[in-house]
Amino acid sequence: MSAIFPPDKQPRAVRTGDSVRIAGDYQFRARTRGFVVQRFWHAEKERMIRKYNMPAAGESVLDVGCGSGIVSDFLASNGANVLAIDGNPAAIEFARKQFGRKALRFEVALVEEVAAAPESIDRTYCFELIEHIHLHQSRELLRLIYGLTKPGGTIAITTPNFTGVWPAIEKTLDSLRLVPKLDGEQHVTHFSAALLRELLTESGWAIERVSTFCTLSPWASLLGWRFAERLADREDEWNLPFGSLLFAVARKPGDRRE
Repeated sequence: MSAIFPPDKQPRAVRTGDSVRIAGDYQFRARTRGFVVQRFWHAEKERMIRKYNMPAAGESVLDVGCGSGIVSDFLASNGANVLAIDGNPAAIEFARKQFGRKALRFEVALVEEVAAAPESIDRTYCFELIEHIHLHQSRELLRLIYGLTKPGGTIAITTPNFTGVWPAIEKTLDSLRLVPKLDGEQHVTHFSAALLRELLTESGWAIERVSTFCTLSPWASLLGWRFAERLADREDEWNLPFGSLLFAVARKPGDRRE
């Protein structure tokens, strides 16, 4: 039987969700009731936002892959207008019940379904999402967000650093069944700092920062939260190449228009 599509036009696989069930309150539980190392790990995302890319009151913000909404709520805490989207209906249902800020809206949607005008978003946050989709989808995602972003607006991304210690952490978590299976079931694309830079640059973004975080500091939280926070600040300066997670901030060239 002949192929329907020629070799160079074969349809590519598209992921719209993980192949394992993720509870709607998963990130919320991890941030608020998890083991101290897990709580610190999730709190680090808020610290990185506060330090490097905190939205201002009145700014238009898009949170892509918002999960149970805990980062979305943090983004709205300063008065930003936040649209938070996720493909997991259970997560959106939980977030709507848990968070009630007037300027925070949760929707079951993918980026291409967002009803926003071109160049209308000030800041987009895409935390621990791109490893869950195929590489060609990440490229398209960054291009779509670029089109929605105002000149001078930003995107912030986090993803596991697969050239660091993360693979060992992931293997341990999967072996001990401490979280829903990651390798293959959740994580299908392995990012390095170089690959993340490449995707941002080819999509038109001007990179402001690519660094690592969550390396030693989460484990230091066993000795005290404040000590771990001080160590996390030092890790920002060191930018350890073997760091567990990657953090990137990039800007759309041009002057921001009101």
